[in-house]
Amino acid sequence: MSELLSCTCVTISRSWLTASNLRQRVVATAISYFRRVYVKKSFADLDPRLAAPAALYVAAKAEECTVQALKLVHRMKSHACMCGHGAMGYEVKDVLQMEMRLLQALSFNLIVFHPYRPLTTYLDDVSKTLNLSANVKEDFAQMAWSMLNDSLKTDLSLCHPPFLIAIACMHLVAVMRHVDLNPWLEGLRIDMHQVRAVSSSLLDLYENFSSLSEDQISAAVGKLPMRLP
Repeated sequence: MSELLSCTCVTISRSWLTASNLRQRVVATAISYFRRVYVKKSFADLDPRLAAPAALYVAAKAEECTVQALKLVHRMKSHACMCGHGAMGYEVKDVLQMEMRLLQALSFNLIVFHPYRPLTTYLDDVSKTLNLSANVKEDFAQMAWSMLNDSLKTDLSLCHPPFLIAIACMHLVAVMRHVDLNPWLEGLRIDMHQVRAVSSSLLDLYENFSSLSEDQISAAVGKLPMRLP
């Protein structure tokens, strides 16, 4: 189930972000809702093929970037056909009903703290502290942002505070780009064991994701029966 959750999060990130012209923050919020729901629920309770667009629908409202439910349904059916699942039978009313199911599963708590703001602050601070050149700063920032977005494929957001995930991404980038981050890290007085634990999870992501092929994932999801909310 963990692998299927990760792959569904990747689908939300890639397909819905591209098709719906939504901000990355909206997609990140949707993935956070999606993962929080399946901490309590199973695929037998809620069909992930319907829960994913419903999570995005709720996230768009929460982030004040509204998207039409009809557009989500069209995209959902299009993606299902591309994956070989055939035409999906879910309609707009099903997304709206699933919205209420998700809200109940989330206990109506829609507040999400993302690592994006801490990362922006830390990048500026590191640039000033280490006196990085413009080119190094830009490259460092791009890699850190990319790694932060990749962390959405994991459950790190459920296990660690946002600032720690941001620092771990920067720590990994510093190692890869041979930037000595220690002078800046020492000023934070942070537990490096925690930073290394998060960094290790990110490395595992890059080394092991995905042990299942897209065809295997599609076949597994395609076997799920349609379950109306």
